[in-house]
Parts: sequence; structure tokens; C-alpha cells
Amino acid sequence: MTPFKRISLLTISMSFALPVFAQTFALKNINIVDVEGLKIDNSQTVVIENDSIKSITATNKQRLSKDVVVLDMTDKYLIPGLIDTHVHHATSPDSGDNDQVTRMRLRKLLQGGVTSVRDMGGDTRALYSLKRRADNDVIQSPDIYYSVIIGGDEFFSDPRTVESAKGEIPGQVNWMRAVDEDSPFDEIMLKASGAGATGIKIYAKVSASVIPKLAAAAKKHGLKVWSHAFVGPARPQQLVNAGVETISHAPDLSAHVVDNFYQLRRENKHITEKQKAESFQLDSYQNLFDDMKKNQTILDATLTVFEKQKVARGERGELMYQWGKTFTRMAHANGIKISAGTDGTSDYYQSAYPLVQHEMQLLVNDVGMTPLEAIQAATINGAKVIGIEQSHGAIRAGKVANLVILNDNPSENIENVTDIAHVIKNGQFVHIGDDKSLPFVSAKKAGGMLWMSGQIGNFPSTKTLVGPDVSSQMQQAMKNIGSVLQSYDLDYRDIAKCTLMLADIDDWQAANNAYLPFFETPPARSAYAAAGLALNAKVEVECIAEL
Repeated sequence: MTPFKRISLLTISMSFALPVFAQTFALKNINIVDVEGLKIDNSQTVVIENDSIKSITATNKQRLSKDVVVLDMTDKYLIPGLIDTHVHHATSPDSGDNDQVTRMRLRKLLQGGVTSVRDMGGDTRALYSLKRRADNDVIQSPDIYYSVIIGGDEFFSDPRTVESAKGEIPGQVNWMRAVDEDSPFDEIMLKASGAGATGIKIYAKVSASVIPKLAAAAKKHGLKVWSHAFVGPARPQQLVNAGVETISHAPDLSAHVVDNFYQLRRENKHITEKQKAESFQLDSYQNLFDDMKKNQTILDATLTVFEKQKVARGERGELMYQWGKTFTRMAHANGIKISAGTDGTSDYYQSAYPLVQHEMQLLVNDVGMTPLEAIQAATINGAKVIGIEQSHGAIRAGKVANLVILNDNPSENIENVTDIAHVIKNGQFVHIGDDKSLPFVSAKKAGGMLWMSGQIGNFPSTKTLVGPDVSSQMQQAMKNIGSVLQSYDLDYRDIAKCTLMLADIDDWQAANNAYLPFFETPPARSAYAAAGLALNAKVEVECIAEL
């Protein structure tokens, strides 16, 4: 597959929608983590219909109809899909954050249990395309909720803004606006909405008198109001009292006491020992935390980025992380909601799992939260940050079925959130990689082709078929093939040849009817009847794709 072909097929968008079929299944005997009540409800049955949770009942009281497919989840634990409230994608869409790299990162996030992300600043021209594909499950990705960046005119000399506004003038585009006292705030918010943004991010160099005007206009037009905890010259308490709903970066709360914080944070200058000592006089912050509590301000602590960089930053890095831990601990003690944002990518830090799980571990180990409180931070609190708490973030009937199934009890050890058995997004099981219990891999490259193992109509990473009929099994088998293709940056149009194995050759036409909608032009194909297939499946499909 040539680079030009990949761009034309994937970067712009896929030109056809994948078939969607109605599906009802039950997770039986599963232990549910109640992130609102901070408790575990043991031995429950969760019925999922289409993309939503239909019902939750104690297993010993549940009566299921015969058409519901049952998956036994004994000894497994169910948590809501995780939400990373601070990511950056498409900052440089033509280089380090290009579409191919970003889709890889998004795929790894979803496979690691992250079903929603809040993107805090990038080129919305690229983010809009990614969001559309994620919303429609065309790509394996968390749902994306992104911001536009608001700053003072001086801020838009930052080279990152030049990259994200490429072809335009930073500070003068809909997704990056310079503001002052006389800015047309309603117009700015209408254009932000038109760019597909969920909220505004007040970044830097905005005076305190402008913040209330921004907050009022954003809320008037249905946008969330987010900012750094220090904007400069606006300080944390001024932001909180002006109507900012979520503030990011716990170390920045030291700007409540440190007068020349901008020089430390943005110009890498050190503060004096006297200032450092004053910054740890914690009584000085109580009025700030009182106002955060009163205004229901959420703290997006982002401990991960400071913990990961503290060694490289030396003395300054150690100070920033000490502030981060201290102020997050104080916020938690004062009853302020904490969300789990990371401000980084797993591949950059060579992490085997999404950084949000690392953030959760820091909240437990360095802040003193319980494991269930850390899960709460990464689920329902994240949903509140984005404004989707009515439909996401907890396990309740009627909510979207974005779920993670764990092998072990996360309330006993927060590291168990990385031991993932299954991921469900929008009511669909997600392909999370090769099943190590099987004696084969899903695909192998050789001779310029991708040779894929046969796929049957099972829920990914399970040994349960999606239904008893050939049509539903064929559709699921093809979806499973599509997931493998995505892992290699391919799609159905790259398939050169498929082989169908049918348990009953009389199902040939029904199998065709379910198979053909996945292709604009069908590839070469063979089909034959088999004496028996794994799991007593009705059909197995094996395909070869061009690389």
C-alpha cells in the first residue's frame, strides 16, 4: 500500500459506513465497581442492548430471554470506561502528530480501556476529522472532546501555536483566538462551537478582568470553561471565582502565593529559598480551596507529566512535583473533585499501558486516595469535566455502554486497572490485541502481504459467539477482520483475497448478504463447506491484504 493511497483512504475519511447490527448480550456474574457510591456490587448481571446499558440486576434475580447472548464473567470486575481529561493530539498534524501516528495512539488508548479523552489544544481541522471517525467507530479510538485555545496576543508567538494554525495566523483563527477587553466574545464562542469544540481552554497571558467575560460568553453558547490553574497575569483564585469550571496542572496552584510564577513555569527560572518556603505554608492556600469547593471547581491535576519529567528538569522539576502532590492532596482533603489527566502519550514515555492508569496509581500512592477514589477520578469526575456525566462515567441503566472488564479486584490494588480482560465501547467489544492463550497470532507480514488468521463471529477476546445464525456471525467475523486491519494501518479496501469456510454450504447466500456490505468492490474469494469449525461456528473467514 503506497503512502499516497494510505492518505487518500484513511487521513481524509472512509467513504462508506460499516454495517451495524442490533445486539443484546449479558455480562453474567460480574462484580460492578460503583464509582458514585465507592463500593463494589458483587455478582451482578448487566444487559447491554445496542450501545447502552439496558439493565443491571443481581444475578440470582435475573431472568434472561432466550435471544440474549450470555457471557459468564465470574470473578471479573466491571468499571466504567476510563477518561483521560488532558491529552494533546494533532498539535503538529503534518509532523509528529500526523494522522497515522495519532490513530496509533488513539487505538492504544482504547485497547487500554480509555473510552473518552479531552484534547486540550490542537489543530481542530485535524481533530474534527478524528472526532467524526471516532464517533462513528470508523477508527478504533476513544470518543474525542476538544477545546479551542484562548490567550493574550503575546502568547501566540509560541511555536506550537504556529504549527497548529499552519496556513493561517495564530490568534486570528477560530480555534486559536487572541483576546482582550474589547474582543467580540459572542462571536468567538459561536465560531468555537462551529469548529466542533466542547469547551474553551484559557491558556496564557489573559488578564483577570477578561476571564469573567470569556466564562459568561462560553456558558451562554453551551461551551465548557477550562483553563490552566495559572494563566498569568490571572491567578488561580481569580480564575476560580470568574467561572472557570476545571483548572489544569496542580503545581500551578503555587501561583496563589508565588508572585513571579510565570518566570519559573515558562522561562525556567528558579525562585528564591524564601519564596520556596513561603510556597509550602499551606494555610495560605485555604481561601483558594474554599473558593474551589464553593464554586465546584474540578482540579485536573496532571501529576503524570510532572512526575515523568522531574528528573530531567532537575531541582525545578522536583519542586514542581512536590507542589503537585501537595496541592492535589489538599484539594482532595477539602472535598474538591479531582480528574485524571496526563498531558502526555504512552509511546513518548515508553509505557506499556495508557498513562491515565499511571495517573491513577499516583493518586493512590502519592496523594493518598483509595483505589476506588482514583477510579472515580478517571471516570465520573472526568465525565463531569467534559459535561457528559448524564450519559457516561458510571455504570447505570440507560448510560452508554463504555466499559472495562478487569481480571482482578481494583479496590485491593490500583495496579489491577492495567490487567484488562475486555474493553467495550458503545456496546461493542473492542479488539485489544492477540489472545495469548491461542496457538496463533492474528496476522503476519510476509512478501508484501498481510496474512491473517481465520476469524469467526465471536466477541473479540472471548470464546463466545455473537449469535446462533450465520448472518450475525459473518458480520462479527468481518468486524474482527477490520480491527486486525486497523492494527496494520489498513482497511477492507486493501484485502486481495478471502476464503469462506461454512459449516453448512446452504448458508452460502445468507453469508454473502452479510459479507458484501463491507466492500465497495469485493476482493477475490473462495468458499467451501467444512466438517466443523471452532466453537461450532457457522462461518470462518480468512483474508490476505496488500501492505
